[in-house]
Amino acid sequence: MKYNVIFDTNSVRNAESTLDFLGGRSEIERFLKVADIIIPDLVIEEIKCQKIKHLITKRDSFLSNPFRHLLNLNNEEVEKFNIEEWISELKKKEQIPYKIILLTKNKEQVFEEIRNLCLKNLPPFDVNSDRGFKDAYIYFTILEFLNKSKNEMIFVVTKDDRLKLALQQYPKLKIVRDYDEFEKYNIDYFKDNYFLSRLKEEMGEEIKAKNIEDIWLNIEENWVIKSVSGEKTYFIEIDFLSREVLGYTDFNFPDYISNFKSTASFASTHAYIEKIKDYSKYFSNEEIQSLIQAASANDQIYTISDDPDVKDFFETLYKAKKQIIPENIKQNFENYFKTA
Repeated sequence: MKYNVIFDTNSVRNAESTLDFLGGRSEIERFLKVADIIIPDLVIEEIKCQKIKHLITKRDSFLSNPFRHLLNLNNEEVEKFNIEEWISELKKKEQIPYKIILLTKNKEQVFEEIRNLCLKNLPPFDVNSDRGFKDAYIYFTILEFLNKSKNEMIFVVTKDDRLKLALQQYPKLKIVRDYDEFEKYNIDYFKDNYFLSRLKEEMGEEIKAKNIEDIWLNIEENWVIKSVSGEKTYFIEIDFLSREVLGYTDFNFPDYISNFKSTASFASTHAYIEKIKDYSKYFSNEEIQSLIQAASANDQIYTISDDPDVKDFFETLYKAKKQIIPENIKQNFENYFKTA
């Protein structure tokens, strides 16, 4: 079971795009690896309205542009274009999977509660004004979902401080601004004394909170903890849901990765892969990105991309972390390794 992550309008707004319905795509794609994306219905409607307003403004600007007359373009074609229907089609074509949540309970009761919050200037309404109706509607939509959910923790992604203030009184809700803040929550969990005591039982080694330098999701979507104490560095794989220790190593594979990137022969390419392939589940995002970049730039790697060990090693990394690879590197890698 994945995390539930709810998105507010300011995290997914996309008024100006004619290519995609949802915005904030790079952030959402990071969440998709570990979470189900949930969006309140009012957020969806607000995105539609924002797009309609934007396109109406652009249409009117186009109709008043003197070049349209100079080129003898037809007004009727532009005026009869159905903007709302086009946006509905854009929504249907959205490739990012998400679930819509609705406010279904007694609307009169909810509106009475919204009225009271507004009159008292309580969050999510602004301090000294009645601004905040949409946020209040989203607030009660989230609370209804919270009451029905069996999840121990639900995350809400928002940049709105008043909505955050309204929601953070509920212990099961964790409010974050972006994926990095979401990931930090998990780092804090792994520094908890209870977890560290379990870690000591599993490893027979004492890992202190101050020794935990980093945490990331690996190619199998489990957590990896990097712990550094003096000259000793441990990489520990933790099951994504149960938080049980799956394995650990103190093998210095990062040095081999660093040297591998500048491999100068086909033989050394094969040798490096043989040396580090069993540790790929501990690789960080940065290490994977640098390896894919090297495979796209170093002819001692991409020239033998059809060799089974080379192809299997790099394709496994690429398919697991494709979303973090820059577009220019993606294109080169896919050309050389004949993958997509």
